[in-house]
Amino acid sequence: MNVRTAIWPSATLCSAIGALLVSLACSPDKPAQDGGGGNAGAQTGTGGLLDSTGGVGTGGGSSTGGSSTGGVTQTAGSGGQAGSAQGGATATGGKASTGGVSATGGTVSQSGGSAGKSSTGGAGTPPPDPCVTAGGCPPGKWISVTPASVDLVNGACGNYGTKSVQSDANHPQDFYTLFFCQGVWKSSDYGQTWTGPINKGASGAMFGDCAGGITIPPNNTADPPTLYASCIRGAGLGFWRSTNGGVDWTRYNVAPSTKTQEFYPPVVDPYDAKHLLMVGHAVDVLVQSVDGGQTWTSVPTNAGMAQPGGTGGIAFVDTGMASTTRDTWLWLGSQSGGNIGTWRTSNAGIAWKKVEKNEHTNGATQVVYQPDKSGAVFMTGVYSDLGWGVLRSTDYGESWAHVGGAAQEAVVFGTAKNVYAMFGWGIGAGMMVDPSLQIGSLPGTGTWTMPGTPAAMTQGPAQAAVSNDGKNGIVVVANYNAGLWRYIEP
Repeated sequence: MNVRTAIWPSATLCSAIGALLVSLACSPDKPAQDGGGGNAGAQTGTGGLLDSTGGVGTGGGSSTGGSSTGGVTQTAGSGGQAGSAQGGATATGGKASTGGVSATGGTVSQSGGSAGKSSTGGAGTPPPDPCVTAGGCPPGKWISVTPASVDLVNGACGNYGTKSVQSDANHPQDFYTLFFCQGVWKSSDYGQTWTGPINKGASGAMFGDCAGGITIPPNNTADPPTLYASCIRGAGLGFWRSTNGGVDWTRYNVAPSTKTQEFYPPVVDPYDAKHLLMVGHAVDVLVQSVDGGQTWTSVPTNAGMAQPGGTGGIAFVDTGMASTTRDTWLWLGSQSGGNIGTWRTSNAGIAWKKVEKNEHTNGATQVVYQPDKSGAVFMTGVYSDLGWGVLRSTDYGESWAHVGGAAQEAVVFGTAKNVYAMFGWGIGAGMMVDPSLQIGSLPGTGTWTMPGTPAAMTQGPAQAAVSNDGKNGIVVVANYNAGLWRYIEP
């Protein structure tokens, strides 16, 4: 399933005093709030074990100029985001279901708004993780893996670090990310070390000056993979495609949009790698392509979905059938107090039904996750009457129940064992946000734990990519200005 729920608030940080001020009112013509925030101190390269139990509190706390329960200092000016859970809390809830995940090997793609599809990948038995094999990456620890040469703060395109990371289902060991203003980077060892920028071919230099993100089709079979990208600032402004693994790039005009060429990276149909959906940045535009982004058409929406200046989120719902998945989508409004909510269509936008008051938080790109095709769907957000945090559906998104702790969460993803929820947003360099990590064992209806994250992880993620080396679930998260982090599942 593909989720597209990015909202990179515009560029000047909205100063907000008040821990519960989640409804940001930043002007869309100010790009500073876009992308991600965080602290340049997280620029450590591939070294350094950091104990996941240390430092950062596990609750959803954002306080202005103070400190949240669990020890995260939240700097004034971080407005619009507040967390309600306290460190170390556990919670239960939700409806039972058959849930579960179908695969133990290969790649679970959770990219770019792509709600993770469990997959065995196309590469046969995946190679072992070399760092785990060598004993250098013990399970259960978060490790900063941002390349030492990457600058997470400076850059003419407005640098918010990274807010996208993708895994290649055809090669489980291969991960890709885009660093703002510094192009696309690749890892061939499950995210432990990185090489880049790799966009050295046609139009690569122009594309590399990009404030944006990338998407790889969740069930990719191409070798090398096709990468889609969209940039909202920089010389690379607009929608791009690479058909050779990120080396050469071609820009395509999104013709239906007369308002903007600023879009969030597309979500991709899990059954059709050329079928894309994309939402405009800070403008009411939803478009569709059936030829890999070469041409686009407008998608009709309901009047109740209108949100001038807001950025919607879009996701395919995998019904288990290509024919119905193609037309079944979830759309989430940007946080507005629950006034817009979550909408569902089963006929490609001809008719929409409001199914929840839940809305996605600013900066999130991955707020929907499907562990399998049984009907179970997880969704993060705020303003649901059921509670903030994580919601779970057993009927492909038509009805919902709350699971996990009551906290503000932005992204949700999973492995063959667990469902994870975390919080992050584009707060700006030097600022801090509690990642608010929650973990629930599949099917996700029991007790969720909040184990905490390292003190150096000063920003939570906008996106996660998940793979499996045949033995361990491997998670890499893109944490804005706090960079890339990796976790080997115990």
